[in-house]
Amino acid sequence: MSVSPKGEELPKMGKELHPSRRRSNPARDYSQAIAAALREELARGASIKVIMGWTGASERTVKGWLSGSSGPSGVHLERLVRSSEAVYQRLMARTGRRPAVNRRTLTALRRQITGLIEAIDAVLP
Repeated sequence: MSVSPKGEELPKMGKELHPSRRRSNPARDYSQAIAAALREELARGASIKVIMGWTGASERTVKGWLSGSSGPSGVHLERLVRSSEAVYQRLMARTGRRPAVNRRTLTALRRQITGLIEAIDAVLP
C-alpha cells in the first residue's frame, strides 16, 4: 500500500467513521448558561463595568463571559453568585438544587401578595 501525502485522505482500511453526533458539551453549556444570566443582568441595568466591579475581572474577561466563549471559575464565580441573582438562579438550576430563599426573593414575593390582596379588596364589597 502506498502512503498518501499527509492530510489528503484517510486510509481505506478498518471501520467507517461514524457521522458526528451532537454531544452535550458541559463546558460550553456552562458558559452559555452564565452568558444568558449575565445578559439578563445587563437587561436589568447592570453594565460590564458593574460586573467587573463585582468580580475584579478585566473587561476582556467579562466580555468573554457575555459572549459565552468562556465561563467564570473560582473566585470570579463565587463573586458573581454573591452579586447576581440571575447567575445564582442559573447555577442552582444547572446543579439540580433548589435555590435557598433569600431576602430579595421574599421581599418581591411580599410585594406581589400585597398587590393581589389589594386587587381582591378592590373587587369585593
